[in-house]
Amino acid sequence: MAQLDQLSATDRRIVEVLQRDGRRPYAELGADVGMSGPSAHERVKKLEARGVITGYAAVVDPSAVGLGVLGFSWITQAPGTAATDLTDDFAAIPEIEECHHISGEADYLVKIRARDTRDFERILRLVQATRHVFTTETDIVLSSGFERRPFHLADKTAEAQGA
Repeated sequence: MAQLDQLSATDRRIVEVLQRDGRRPYAELGADVGMSGPSAHERVKKLEARGVITGYAAVVDPSAVGLGVLGFSWITQAPGTAATDLTDDFAAIPEIEECHHISGEADYLVKIRARDTRDFERILRLVQATRHVFTTETDIVLSSGFERRPFHLADKTAEAQGA
């Protein structure tokens, strides 16, 4: 995986543009970053090959598809089971959008999308019934300021020099 300091300024600009518009035509992308469309295409293919760009996807509004409730659950494993990875167990629950193994009081943090609070309760019971789950602490999101924020890849050296 490429490190930020291994990306050229042009590569960083390409990645920033594509994070906001992954369907941008290569001619427009090239114009945005000061190169030809074919050159932009070649750069994108190299970024994909290096594992910097790992895919493209449609961004779907959860409310538009009936998933109006968002919550996060902090999950603590049963004593003596910390060496057991529960990622696959949580991946088997389709309403879990994200799963993170974390440090601190809890062992995992999962992001859950549900139709309504009754559906959320159903999903949470599935989480709680998962092997080695000891406790859960869950918060329901009232509103979100923003989500899926693109990564800012500015060159820290250039920023420090005022470029």
